[in-house]
Amino acid sequence: MGKTKYIIYLTDEEKEKLNHIIETEPPATAARAKVLLASDFANPVYCTVKQISESLGVSHDTIQTVRAEYAELGLEGAIYPKGKKAYDRCPVMTAEKKAAILDMIKEQPPYGQRRWTFKSICEESMKRGIFPYLAPTAVQKIIHEENIDLKNPNNL
Repeated sequence: MGKTKYIIYLTDEEKEKLNHIIETEPPATAARAKVLLASDFANPVYCTVKQISESLGVSHDTIQTVRAEYAELGLEGAIYPKGKKAYDRCPVMTAEKKAAILDMIKEQPPYGQRRWTFKSICEESMKRGIFPYLAPTAVQKIIHEENIDLKNPNNL
């Protein structure tokens, strides 16, 4: 039998929070919460990694990762790893950035071009520092939403 590297003792508040996560969050997040509850050393029915793996249908590596993240990052870090919580991610396309792109395409196209293209809009927005990277599909979405015809630059 292997040695337990991370011994987890959950407080009543943490158990309550984990039960709430299990009821409200997506299945993958709920599975991580279930792993922590099953890994609680104070739990009268303490489970081994193999038992947790079989009962929850998660891999041995997932269990070890969740336990390690709890020990190093706390409850939030174990449940929502690497900024996966919805409010940790900010929208890339803000209204200000969209307005900057629309203002940019009202100007003359880059030297040597008769009109703006999705690719030239992306390149110019990166040169101007609006975005560190911008995909042509994102530009296409903006152009479509605003009903802009890039083939007829007189209508801008």
